[in-house]
Amino acid sequence: MERNPDRPAEAHCAFQAFEEHAALLHAVARSMLGDGGEAARVVEETRERWLAGQGDYSAGFPNGLIRLVTVLALTRLRVAQANGEEHIGPWLPEPLRGEPDLKLAESVSAALSTVLGMLDQDERTVFLLHHGFGLAYADIAAVTGHTEEEVRGIDARAKARVRCEVRPYGWAGGGH
Repeated sequence: MERNPDRPAEAHCAFQAFEEHAALLHAVARSMLGDGGEAARVVEETRERWLAGQGDYSAGFPNGLIRLVTVLALTRLRVAQANGEEHIGPWLPEPLRGEPDLKLAESVSAALSTVLGMLDQDERTVFLLHHGFGLAYADIAAVTGHTEEEVRGIDARAKARVRCEVRPYGWAGGGH
C-alpha cells in the first residue's frame, strides 16, 4: 500500500476541525438523544471515525462532522427503537448552575424538551438540524437519506406540531 505524503497534514487538519467543533457536536448529539452520557459516547465514536478518515471531508467543516455525528446518533436511536426503547434519554433538561436567569432558562429548556418529545424521530432530527443548528435542507437530506423534498415536508410537519396545529399519532389529548 502506497503512503500518501499529505496524510499527516490531512490528519492534523481533521484533528483541529474536530477539536474546534466538539462542543457543537455534543450539542447536536445531546439534542437528538436527550442524554448527555449517550451523547458523549456518540461524539467519541464520531472522533474515532473522523480521525480514522471515515468522515466526509469534502462537505467542509463543520458540515462533515455534523453529518457524521447525526448519522451515528440516528443509528443509536434506531437500535434503541429496535430494542423496544421509546427514546434514550428522559427529554428533561440537565440542571443549570450559575445561570443568572435560572428560572427562565429552566422554563425554556423544559418547554423545548416537551416540544422535542412530541416530535417523531425524523421530525426531531430535521427540526434540530435545520432550526437549531442551521443546516440546509440538502445537507439534512444527505445525512438522513431522505430527498430534499421529503426533508422539507418533514420540517413543515414538525413546525406544525411545534405550533400545536398537528397532534402526534396516537395522542388522545384531553382537557386543557
